[in-house]
Amino acid sequence: MSKVSPEAKVVRSLKHHLLEHGLRASRVLHLLVDADPSYVHSPFAHELEPMTRLTLEGARPDILCSVAQPEGVLVAGIEVKASVKDWVKGMGQAHRYRSGVHHAYLALPSPATDLHRSALTMARDNGVGILALDDKRWVEVAPPADPTPLPRVVSQASALLEGVPAARSLQLNHPLNYLAAAFLADRGETSRSLLESLAAHWKDLSSDSSRRHAATGANMLGLLDFDWQPTIEGRTVADLLTALQFDPDTRYDKRKRLLEVHAAFAAVARFVLLRQPAVRLIHRTLQEHGGSLTLPELAVAAGQEDPALATALFLADPSGELKPGLRGPDINPSTVFKLKQNLWHAGLLATKAHGTAGKQAQLYRPDEDLWTLPPRTPRTTP
Repeated sequence: MSKVSPEAKVVRSLKHHLLEHGLRASRVLHLLVDADPSYVHSPFAHELEPMTRLTLEGARPDILCSVAQPEGVLVAGIEVKASVKDWVKGMGQAHRYRSGVHHAYLALPSPATDLHRSALTMARDNGVGILALDDKRWVEVAPPADPTPLPRVVSQASALLEGVPAARSLQLNHPLNYLAAAFLADRGETSRSLLESLAAHWKDLSSDSSRRHAATGANMLGLLDFDWQPTIEGRTVADLLTALQFDPDTRYDKRKRLLEVHAAFAAVARFVLLRQPAVRLIHRTLQEHGGSLTLPELAVAAGQEDPALATALFLADPSGELKPGLRGPDINPSTVFKLKQNLWHAGLLATKAHGTAGKQAQLYRPDEDLWTLPPRTPRTTP
């Protein structure tokens, strides 16, 4: 019969608790146990699976888990000791891999009242959290230090870097222009530049500046790199369009809604557009407010969730303030005309650009510009 490791028993107890109750009042998504021989050969090894050799910064946490916290998915590393007497050694081990996880913990199978005051002090000084076993339930008696940088702050910065350029840079009002640029970058003649291929095959864009707008927009949408070569997403779009028999030499009727005349192309456009943080912000805000808002209502509501991205998206002057009573000259014209038309063509909005959009800013009437999600079509069972 296999010898029972005291630490293996503690790891089993803590693992069951984390999967059932979570960590820091948040759900544990995935959990791994270190493949220490005493764990692998314990009588309840199957309860500790999945196991693997966990190595972080030269140290080996006993448990590694991802946690769905409000600020994003965070990774926690936990050092487990079988006795409270080993807290000094465990504290040092947890601190060693603190830089490799968002939160580092020391878990001790003793009530909080048995912990030395110096353990709590050292935990605070080292940024390591402490989990203690009180009445058969694990509790956090010392919180870990916030990670540096804070994941939610990094996420916001990443969203701005990804979202603002596309929000303010799309200069064409039909998504096929961007899809055609990706298609020709991948499938066009190698002897021609992308602008030459667009001029030869995509006759809808009659000027060099409009063809540059198509290539630049495709880059902003992640379909082309900065050298206007196709990214993996751009090549995937080209593959999809090929399967759908897209022909860049065909003059597609852009006066009609793309969703209604070429639903499959519109689906590809939705796939591309929904990857954009600005588009997701619009869609999410409308969903949370009944599916339909006027432009000023949408701008203010989106600003409550993501002020920086919403400001770049909706205001002509990005240093301005999103507040009720926005007037025509306050609004970013590219959003209310070009971006909205792209969303309407793709089937992400039921309402097209307002008749006063895309003209003089003083003539635009934002209070009449309704942004509405399309109705959800129920699935039909064959």
